[in-house]
Amino acid sequence: MGHIQQPDIKTRATLIFDQDGESITLRQKLEENDWCTHVADQFKDFKRLFQQHRFEVVIIYFNEELVPDTSQFEALANLNILTKWIAVTPSELWLESHPSILFSHLFYDYHRQPLRYDHLLATIGHAYGMAKLQYQKLKHFKVHHNSSDIIGQSHVTENLKQRVSLISGQKLPVLISGESGTGKQFISRVIHTQSYNSNGPFAHIRCGSTPERLLRSELFGHEKESLFKECEKKIGAIAKCHQGTLLLNDIEELSLDLQAEVADFIEHQQFKPMGSNDFAESSCRIIASTSSDLENRVKKEQFHEGLYQALCLSCVTVPTLSERHKDIPQIAQYFLDQFCEQDEVKKFSQSALDAMQQYHWPGNVRELMNRTRRAIILSQGELISEAELELPKSDNQQQLTLKDARDKVEKDVVIRTIAQAGYNHSKAAKELGISRTSLYRLISKHQVPL
Repeated sequence: MGHIQQPDIKTRATLIFDQDGESITLRQKLEENDWCTHVADQFKDFKRLFQQHRFEVVIIYFNEELVPDTSQFEALANLNILTKWIAVTPSELWLESHPSILFSHLFYDYHRQPLRYDHLLATIGHAYGMAKLQYQKLKHFKVHHNSSDIIGQSHVTENLKQRVSLISGQKLPVLISGESGTGKQFISRVIHTQSYNSNGPFAHIRCGSTPERLLRSELFGHEKESLFKECEKKIGAIAKCHQGTLLLNDIEELSLDLQAEVADFIEHQQFKPMGSNDFAESSCRIIASTSSDLENRVKKEQFHEGLYQALCLSCVTVPTLSERHKDIPQIAQYFLDQFCEQDEVKKFSQSALDAMQQYHWPGNVRELMNRTRRAIILSQGELISEAELELPKSDNQQQLTLKDARDKVEKDVVIRTIAQAGYNHSKAAKELGISRTSLYRLISKHQVPL
């Protein structure tokens, strides 16, 4: 079972992936500087924490056995492209034997062991500052979810619209499946808006982010003092959504016992609040979403068969963005219109539109939304260019050598350190642990503007 450390919330938080307990000293130093450190030693725990919280900085400790898997880290990074990732590698020799693209594209910076903690802490602080500034700018951008229209006119999207329209008119529970970032929550709102109970309330619960005992209370409610002494009576979401809709995000994260209780509610439209001997009734419609193969989980006895049978009577699969690539310009323009200020007019250049349709979008619609947001921040004129989208090149396009990757990181570190030192070259050289002559050589080598 994975170890997760979650201290009290402080002003700054970082997530550390550390399989071997190598980060103890770093965590102590971060705590001394008022950082809250969240630590996971298994990828599934790291993934859950990353999805449940917003982290400006993420630190990955690699070891000799951990071979970089670009897909698993990039899939998460694409969910929040403002987060700065920092790598800690075992040695120079290890770095030379692993793909340079991983470190040049995904990671903001990397540090080799043995660590120089003053340099690493400075990098973490600077990365946090950069991410925080970008998040502050995004506060001005609001997405309006009032529209019940599914954007796009491709054949795949038209089939999705027809399926959603058919399901919305039924009174059955719904199962929405699809990859992370495809828009499952948006589809659930569309179903609710088009359904017979559209005038009723809509609510959603993240099944993977709440302890089981509290989650049962969130769903079914509890009587006074049933959880702990002096606790007040609580009305659960199923009761609150009477004649409405309740979305259960990541339904597979429910325990098997809770899955059985949800299956019973769907069958009988009755439930028992915690601490009560009496049944209560609700006509709440249940919509469940998942990124997992529930049929396979049932076979492995990891998902309640009765709940699966109830949900799969009315199901919809949300396609990936790459499956509906013809819709990308229209979806991107929708986000552009949403995020621009009222007096601001922007549009995508043709090269940007071409690049978006050629990109594979591992983070799906959520990634497209986030990259559009950031492009607006970066753009200086009316046209948003391909460069301002900052789309990573494919492995075939980006043939970086290890030297190219190291030079890029070296140049970035020199530029950042000089700026942090107030353009005092003596101070910058001291921070880098090199002589002024060596610093001037690096400035000349990388053509760093003075």
